[in-house]
Amino acid sequence: MSNQSEDSPDLPELLFSLASYDRLTLLSELDSKKQRLTSLSKTIRASVQECSRHLERLSDSGLVSRDSEGLFSTTSLGKAVLRQFPGPKFLLDNRRYFLSHDPTFLPEPFVERLGELSSGIYTDHVSQTLELIKEIISEAKDYVWLIADQPPIVSKVAGSSFTSKEMPVRLISEIVGKKVLADVRSALSNIEVVMMNDVRVAMAINENHAGICFPDLNGRPDFNSGFNGRDERFVKWCRDLFEHYWTHRTK
Repeated sequence: MSNQSEDSPDLPELLFSLASYDRLTLLSELDSKKQRLTSLSKTIRASVQECSRHLERLSDSGLVSRDSEGLFSTTSLGKAVLRQFPGPKFLLDNRRYFLSHDPTFLPEPFVERLGELSSGIYTDHVSQTLELIKEIISEAKDYVWLIADQPPIVSKVAGSSFTSKEMPVRLISEIVGKKVLADVRSALSNIEVVMMNDVRVAMAINENHAGICFPDLNGRPDFNSGFNGRDERFVKWCRDLFEHYWTHRTK
């Protein structure tokens, strides 16, 4: 039996209520503190009457409320709805990239958390990607984690970037030959390597910096473009995904 009341707005009505830059601005403003109508109208540079109409629509949808002192604030529903926006915004801000790259292979919780990558910096050339990998490796103090469909040829691509041969390194890659594996292990004495079928993403991570390349529409990691970031949420998203694969890898 549904708990939804007969007068509750359905999804199209809710989306229509949000389909306004001014209403989204009001909802975001009220998420941080209670405000009066006059103050809010100045925020969106609208007349008091126009702002009142926006607030009325948000109120009818259950997203904002007004207290006895005339102060508006977001409801618990409004706060929950706002928390859903970062992911779609990240995808739309990078729509050209995601028209040719597919994030839907990710485990569902990571798709839902894509907004945590919003602070990332976009790179659009393979040379930038390789330099980024070297930068992440050279900056590492505590560890380096790498994942790619092919193991990096450490001695040729990034070997000189490691500050120490004893740097703790984790590498996830698809099944490779013994010689390549031996070359990687000879370059780094403190490396753990695990194999995983069908690697679709490439990442380089240290304790403060991470980079990620999503797969193209053929399902292979595309080193020609990607994102990197130092924001705590960005790094944590990448670290959590790596740990997921490390734990749930296909042997």
